[in-house]
Amino acid sequence: MEDRSICLFYLKIGACRHGEKCARKHIRPQELKTVLLANLYPNPKTDRNSDISDSNESFEHFYTDVYKRLAQAGEIDSMLVCENENFHLSGNVYVKYTSTVSAQQAVMLINQEWFAGKPVYCELLPVQSFHDAKCRSHDTNTCNRGDHCNFMHIKKLNSEVGRRLRLAQDKSIAIKRLRKLFDDETWGEGYLEPSKEKYSRNKKPKVAKEAENVVEEDKNGEKEEEKVEGAEKTSETAETESKEEEEELEEVSTTEAVARLFS
Repeated sequence: MEDRSICLFYLKIGACRHGEKCARKHIRPQELKTVLLANLYPNPKTDRNSDISDSNESFEHFYTDVYKRLAQAGEIDSMLVCENENFHLSGNVYVKYTSTVSAQQAVMLINQEWFAGKPVYCELLPVQSFHDAKCRSHDTNTCNRGDHCNFMHIKKLNSEVGRRLRLAQDKSIAIKRLRKLFDDETWGEGYLEPSKEKYSRNKKPKVAKEAENVVEEDKNGEKEEEKVEGAEKTSETAETESKEEEEELEEVSTTEAVARLFS
């Protein structure tokens, strides 16, 4: 049976509409991996002073900026942004890390910073699964409570943007591990810089081109060697034939030679 003295909204969502005045207990487990940045996203629906327009491009810039900063504290498992209109959920950014150490590090770092001219409030949450905190009806546009629902209405992010951020994080983590392995903090600096070349699926990588050039040079070298060997063989053959011809010639007198012609 569920303990009615515990606030289930705070346990599942990490945010309660009653706040600190809630009559039920807001329990915080010792090991927490989820971090809340309350009202960080300047939701254009509720914030009239928001500098962010209600467009996908503006949201992607916001999401990317925040994700990169939070990833500096540790490996991010997932990150969500609420677009609810009620104050205790509006603009909330939820970040789940892969370790409790990373989550604690994020709280210490982010609580000292400002965003969009306002101080950032960051705290650890008991949320274990975003699946239980999300409003499933919102995903199918069938939520009867609208944007004042007390479950998370997650603002949708372009899947390609999310994929690129995860790949960039994986790359950064791999380089950090290699630096630790090689005991060299400067190793792989060139790999962290973004490439200025546009990606093309049909374009062959430089390494492959260089390999092809080497193969062609080897082939050309082999052909030249074959030509030289052929020329040497030809000269050797000519010399051999001339020698054979010389050997075939007999030393005979003029009289004998004339006699053979008329014989």
